[in-house]
This record gives sequence, C-alpha cells and structure tokens, in this order.
Amino acid sequence: MSTNNKQRINIAITAMGGQGGGVLADWIIGMAEHSGWIAQTTSVPGVAQRTGATIYYLELFKPVSGQLEAPVLSLSPASGDVDLVIAAELMEAGRAIQRGFVTPDRTTLIASSHRAYAVSEKEALGNALSDPEVIHQAAGEMAQRYLCFDMAALATQTGSVVSAVLFGALCGSRVLPFERDAFEQAIRNGGVGVDASLRAFAAGHDQALKGDGCTDLPQQAPQVYQWIYQGQDEGIRQLLARVEQAFPAELQAPLTEGVRRLLDHTGLTYAELYVQRMQQVLQLEQANQPDGGRLLSQRVAARLAVWMAYEDTIRVAEIKTRSRRFQGLYQEVGIDAQQVSYFHEYLHPRIDEVAETLPAGLGRWVLKTGWASSLLNRLFAGPKTVSTQSLRGFLPLYLVARMRRWRHRTLRYALEQERIEQWLALLTELSRTDAPLALEVAQLPELIKGYGKTHARGLRNFSILCQAAKHLQGQTDSAGILLGLHQAALQSEAGTELAAALREAGMDALAHELGHPNVQAQVVQVMEPQAAG
Repeated sequence: MSTNNKQRINIAITAMGGQGGGVLADWIIGMAEHSGWIAQTTSVPGVAQRTGATIYYLELFKPVSGQLEAPVLSLSPASGDVDLVIAAELMEAGRAIQRGFVTPDRTTLIASSHRAYAVSEKEALGNALSDPEVIHQAAGEMAQRYLCFDMAALATQTGSVVSAVLFGALCGSRVLPFERDAFEQAIRNGGVGVDASLRAFAAGHDQALKGDGCTDLPQQAPQVYQWIYQGQDEGIRQLLARVEQAFPAELQAPLTEGVRRLLDHTGLTYAELYVQRMQQVLQLEQANQPDGGRLLSQRVAARLAVWMAYEDTIRVAEIKTRSRRFQGLYQEVGIDAQQVSYFHEYLHPRIDEVAETLPAGLGRWVLKTGWASSLLNRLFAGPKTVSTQSLRGFLPLYLVARMRRWRHRTLRYALEQERIEQWLALLTELSRTDAPLALEVAQLPELIKGYGKTHARGLRNFSILCQAAKHLQGQTDSAGILLGLHQAALQSEAGTELAAALREAGMDALAHELGHPNVQAQVVQVMEPQAAG
C-alpha cells in the first residue's frame, strides 16, 4: 500500500537482538523528522529464546499548514491499524501476522526470508524445522503487498547487518513518501559504519525493485572441492567424473555433496569409499527393481554421507581451530583480527570418546582395563574450558586435529565402519525380500547424530530399530510399523514413547532392552537379532 497521500503512517518493526532493529527505527525517525514530519518510536523488548525479540512501533505524522495542536500518537501497534510491517527474520513475519498487524486492506509486509532457528527446532531429535512455505502463503493472503528475499545473505555479502538491507528494501518498495537521498542521508547522519551500511542499503534497494513476492537471490555455482589437498586434485577430478558417469542424474547432486563432505572430513580415500558403497547400493537396486525409481539410492546417499562424516574428537578439534571459524567469530561480534579478543571453547570429552581416538587395539584395551581407563579419565575426560587464542589452548586442539590423517586407524573409525557395513548388509537382505521395509531402514541413520550422550542415545535407538526391522521382515505393513517406531524414537530422549510403541507392536524384549544400560556401548549386531517378545 502506498502511503504517499496519508497524513499518519503506522509502522511496526520486529527484530531479534543483534539485527539492528533499533538502528533501523532511528533511521526512519531521523529521515521523517528531517523531512518535516512529526515522528515517534517506542519499543517493547522481549526475552525470547533466540537472543530476544523486540517490537518497535513508529508513528509518522505530517503536519497540516496552520495546525496548532500537536497530534496524539500511540505507544504500541493495534491489530488492523498498521500500514507497514518490517520483519528482520521470516518467523518474526509470521508472528506479526499472528498478532494481527498484517491486514489485506492496508499493510505492506517487508521481510527477510532467512531463518534463525528456535530452540524447539534445534533440540528436536528429528527434523522439526518449520515450513517456510506456510509463512509465505499466509503473507501472500494477509498482506496487501509482500516483499521478501534473503536480506541476511545480502548483509553478509556487503559486510553490514540486515537492518541496512531492510532500509534499502523499504526505499525500493516506494511505500514511504521520501526520496532515496533522504534515506541515504539518514544513514550518513547516524555516523556509524556508513560505507558498509550504504552498500547494504543499495543492495536491498536494487533487489526490492525486482518486484513483490518472495524472490531468490542469484545462486553461485557450488564449488565441490575448495580445499588444498597436495597431490590429490587430479584424484578429486577423477572421482567427480566417476560420479557423473556411473550414476543417474537424480543421484549426482546428493553424491556430489557427499563427496564434498567426506573430502572435508577425512580426504580422498574416504570419499572414494563412499562412492564405492553407493555403487553397490545402486547395483543392488537396479538388480531388484530394474524398472523402478532410485528412491533407495537417494535415501542412502544422504544418510550414508552424514553418517560417514561422524563427529569424533578429531573432527571437533579441527572445526574449532579452523581459520574460517575465527573469521566467523570476528564477524559475529563485529571486530577484526587485529583487535584484542578472547574466545573460550567449552568441552566435555567422555572416557569412551578419548579412548576411541586411540589406535583400535589400544583403545579397546584401555576401555577393558580399569586402571588404564581411570588414568585416562583423570588426564583427559571431564569438563574443560579452552582459550583457542592462547598457545596453551590452541596447540593441544591443533595437534588433535592433525590426527585426521590417521583417523582410519582409530577405534572410533573401526566401530563406525563396522556399524555402517552391518546396516548396508541389512539393506541388501531386505531389498531382496521386503523392498518397502528396506526404504524405511534406509532412513534409520537419522537417529545417529552428534557426539557424547546424544550420539549414544541415537545409536541405542538405531540398534533396536534395526533389530525390529529383522523381526518385521515379511510381515503385513512392515514398513508402516517401522515408520511408526521411527517416529516414536524421535519423540523424546528418554525413549518412553519408543518403548510403548515396541510393546504395542509385540516386541516386548526389545522394549526391555531399550532401558538396558549396556545397549549404548554395544556394537550394533543387526544381522543376528534377538528374539522379539
């Protein structure tokens, strides 16, 4: 809705901490006052789960010639009485719609399409991300005009913050009766980060001119390998050519991403092992379903790559000592590398994680030998605070990260490869006898994630559901039953829902095993299932 002929303009800004919502409000107020308008802003801070969400309410009033009395301006937005809503994140746009700030007869909604995930989305055992299409659809129906694109990405590209891009989008939308010069002058008058803010403003302005709706930014071609593996570049090119030649088109994108992930995790040989395993899965599916789709291969491609890129102590140390991690931290807090800063990493390695970093034979001996486990526990396990900007803190993590080249000799590597091979063997057996059940088993590695207790719980549930799959093989609706068990396993960490679902499915022995303390430490034996109740 154009407000060019309106005397009063009501604006609501919803933003989280660190997104510059207050600065954006100040720019708008300063621009309006400099143009001869009466302007007022208020804010209601919130202590929310994602750094706190604040609603800024602005009223702009254009004085009439000869008017003597000052207008009475409101302190907070009212449902159905807002001309312009600016949301610094997509779910904040959804909340504005819920509050009734967005109405089809008058409101223009300008929102960034990027997400800052809520705690409820992050803590879920499965994929609990909210569907952005629900917000886009509601915004298209409820707003008179809807302008949306990834403003956080533009802010990153221009070295600024999302508020400057929002200000540019506001100018490009032509909603307010002010010229571009007035917008830019408001930024200059602010006096802080002017050059970067003007770059971000221009980027947001130009993107807004492309039209209403939710528009995507131009995508850069993905770089599959962007690391320096001395002497391995030719091998990487050959591996990518092998993926292109040996796999159908629908599998090449996930396999390429899998190769990229495993090159970063361990190296070329490990990525080649991934492609070799995927060739075996594809050949199996082609043999059993020559005229069918490649759904099994697609599912395995994604799950296998994530599983093979498991997070051990070497991986954690490598991530925490990477130069781009420090660059990200500098950018997040708004400083450069020349400024004095201190970052602290909070670690809590467990005795089994420490032992699994050792060579396989030595690691097994340590875990079986009481005095050796106690000694290792006193030396390395337990909560630790490490400053990665001191030599004393950085060097130990750096040395652990350098063990990456010997990862294939560690106990953790041996355990993970054994589990993966057993899972693939189960898929091989089921794909020949119960293809729908095999498709559900292909999804089970979703349960295995993270490290420490999180990884142990996921591995426990995975082990039990693989045994359940063996028990269900050949039964009516075996795939549907396993899907229900899978969903139950994602309900809570305690496993009470999974235990109840197992009992309902007639697998009391597995339900009892779920609470057994030794299940977490067992290597998954999916090919020799226990008798189910």
